[in-house]
Amino acid sequence: MDPIDTTKRKPRRTLGTPSYTYRNRFAYALLAAGTVLFGIWSLTPIQRISNEKLSAALARSEQEVDRKGLFEFPAPRTARFIKEAIKESEEQRFK
Repeated sequence: MDPIDTTKRKPRRTLGTPSYTYRNRFAYALLAAGTVLFGIWSLTPIQRISNEKLSAALARSEQEVDRKGLFEFPAPRTARFIKEAIKESEEQRFK
């Protein structure tokens, strides 16, 4: 049996290999490019305009706030209250 030549094996870890350094450089370059592009985008007037439009679209109107406040803590309705409401609606229908 011939001895196995271990110099021709693939490395089990990338640490210490050229691909490790290139991978890290590529990752750092992507992070730097993304940071620079985001910084440039955040300083443009287009971003300010779009941000104002988006915040205006997502803002709640006074009517929505009032409606939500009405239904947030409703009082429990008793059977007597429901019967009175039905009776009043029937009286209004026959007038």
